[in-house]
Amino acid sequence: MGRPEVAGDSREKFARGPGGFMMRGHMDLLAGREFTVASYGIGAAYAGWILREFGADVSHRTALDPEGIGVFLGQGATFDAYPPLSAPAGGTLITDAPVNPGTRAAIQELRGRALVIWLTPWGSDTSWSEYPASGLSLYAAGGWMTMVGEPGREPLAPPVDLAPFIAGLCGAIAGLTREAGRGRERGLVEIAGIEAMAATLIYDTVAFQYHGTLRGRVGNRYSRTQPTIVTLPCRDGYIGIHAALHNQWVALAGLAGHPELVHDRRFASPGDRARDIAQLDEYLLPWLAQRTRWEAYHELQRSRIPASAHPDMAEVLESPQLAVRGSWRGVETPGGRKLRVPGAPARVREGTARTSGPDRGGPWKDGTLRVVDLSMGWAGPLAGQILAALGADVIKVESHAHFDWWRGSRPPGDGSGLALHERSHVFNAVNRGKRGICLDLRTGRGNELARRLIQGADIVIENFGAGVIEKLGLTYERLNADNPGLIMLRQPGFGSDGPEAGYVTFGNTIEGMSGLTALTGYAGGPPLMLSNALGDPVSGLIGAIALLSALAARNRDGKGRLVETAQLEGFLPLVSEALISYQVTGRIPERNGTRRPGHVPAGAFPCHGGEWLVIEVRSDAEWAALAGLIGLEWAAAPELEALAGRVEREAEVEERLREWTRMRAREEVVTACLAAGIAAAPVLNEGDLLAFAPLVESGFWVGEERAYVGYHLYPGLPIRGEGGRAGVTGPAPTLGQHTAEVLAGLGVDAEELQSLADEGVTGDRPA
Repeated sequence: MGRPEVAGDSREKFARGPGGFMMRGHMDLLAGREFTVASYGIGAAYAGWILREFGADVSHRTALDPEGIGVFLGQGATFDAYPPLSAPAGGTLITDAPVNPGTRAAIQELRGRALVIWLTPWGSDTSWSEYPASGLSLYAAGGWMTMVGEPGREPLAPPVDLAPFIAGLCGAIAGLTREAGRGRERGLVEIAGIEAMAATLIYDTVAFQYHGTLRGRVGNRYSRTQPTIVTLPCRDGYIGIHAALHNQWVALAGLAGHPELVHDRRFASPGDRARDIAQLDEYLLPWLAQRTRWEAYHELQRSRIPASAHPDMAEVLESPQLAVRGSWRGVETPGGRKLRVPGAPARVREGTARTSGPDRGGPWKDGTLRVVDLSMGWAGPLAGQILAALGADVIKVESHAHFDWWRGSRPPGDGSGLALHERSHVFNAVNRGKRGICLDLRTGRGNELARRLIQGADIVIENFGAGVIEKLGLTYERLNADNPGLIMLRQPGFGSDGPEAGYVTFGNTIEGMSGLTALTGYAGGPPLMLSNALGDPVSGLIGAIALLSALAARNRDGKGRLVETAQLEGFLPLVSEALISYQVTGRIPERNGTRRPGHVPAGAFPCHGGEWLVIEVRSDAEWAALAGLIGLEWAAAPELEALAGRVEREAEVEERLREWTRMRAREEVVTACLAAGIAAAPVLNEGDLLAFAPLVESGFWVGEERAYVGYHLYPGLPIRGEGGRAGVTGPAPTLGQHTAEVLAGLGVDAEELQSLADEGVTGDRPA
């Protein structure tokens, strides 16, 4: 498979690793914090697992299969087919119990004396509240599925249930807000799975409003506007190339042996390259054909081009990078199977305390928590945005010479007042609620002002490339010496140590190297990206969890921390079902469209007018209900009543079902299926989401007026309490909008401010 062997047991646990980080199994950020979990599915179980990994005492009862995913997410749990809903007075219960009258009554009784965090599919108070749901139906209705697959073919979903994992991360955040000094002591907080999925699609609904266009399915590419984020064939398989930025395009052209393309008008911009994709691929394919995917992967990465070799489950488990970092943990099922599963998603290094004793109260409780956000792109800024939504003062630091690349990968603007860098839907979506300043950190004065700003901060977030923070002199050691009690979050793609530590990643890269891309695609076809970089929002959510955990620890002992959340390690739990399946069966999972093992039929089906829906039959009873709806002789065949018969005739069942759905309106079929207790949902695009009933009825969409672009709806935080939804306050800042305001707080007067501008240290337009 082309990867070098790594000596030693990858499951070994170390007391302390490279750089002084506390390793797997030794985090105590949440020591003394207690949570109760009653999990009926993956969502609550994952929330409990991640809180346990950060050091909390979690009392967990679960209905998960102890021989399956339960061996991972149910570590330390008691297995119970019907976990009871209970919590000690003043405690916190996290549950994904089904929405029904019995659950409602139990939660109503508990919410008066405990904090109840309830994970539901559609929201407990919407018109869809008691409809059935599956991971597939939430993925489809959440807007993700419509973008994956070939144009003209059925939309695709990966064969893993992503929605409950995302909801579980949100549930952990909801639980931690109290522990960090900002949440409710009792009552009900709700996380709807549909909101969690729509929230991770953070910018597509905004793009639709800005531009009136839909992304659609583009096969092996990320999008129509990113022609060099692509999956292409190599000598022995497929490689993912994720060259999103101009410098990466320059490096790619040179690596492929065609540096002249950089000056070719046909390929001058991403738009130009998108208009001549076939010709572009002809330049890349001969170079790839001479290399294995692992050879191409390492060559691309050495040229600072994000890439993924699209490993399968066996290769993920054999990863030298994950082995060196001790990313796996050994577990044993009740039946005696020994398996490897993902370990904790973070490493922690203790800093000095801000006082001689515990931080009693702390700035967070006063509502004045200050966060300095040095990050760019999606993952780091999302972590900062979540803290802003919870009430923190988040200051985003950019340089007008090298601003956040999500504003545009090149200095934008055409001199006519368009200010393209202010019209970026991606930047404007993920930086709401922040103040923004411009400081060139490469200059002496800019660097000194940044350090002064950080001296008065509680948290610093950074996701610079390898070695950048050191070159800038903004290491945690230096910053913590100036500011005892400081918490710093680092989010390297693969981690700060190991043979691939310096490799470049985007969210697509994380998806690919986790094995998710290898699982996604049509039967017999190539691997396909999710087309929305799920690795980024997952990393942002985990980053927020890590920061809230570190704040809880500082409330206890006054100490600051350096927390590293390697994005790849944080993503591994999402493919844990496939990892476990491979170890149990010895078979590498193959791409198989939208089919779900043990669920027949399950997939996307066409409807009248070119629309699509998903149907997932999870039991014989649900099949009987669907057969009754169809009302045709073939569906009533006795041999289809049991799963084994439907598996044997799966292709036939799917084709017959397509014939039936194709003649009917999507709403008609979805409504009938849901009423009959069958998990079904429309495959919604980014425009549809803005009017989807569960999202509208829950107040998920938040309106913001912003300079240059006007008023639009943006996704809210999928955490809703009895007092309303936690949400950002204000639009994303314009470039340098708050520079004067923030620097005045550091004692910079008008004369010095002008001097900084004259020297190019500050600015409010691209340099």
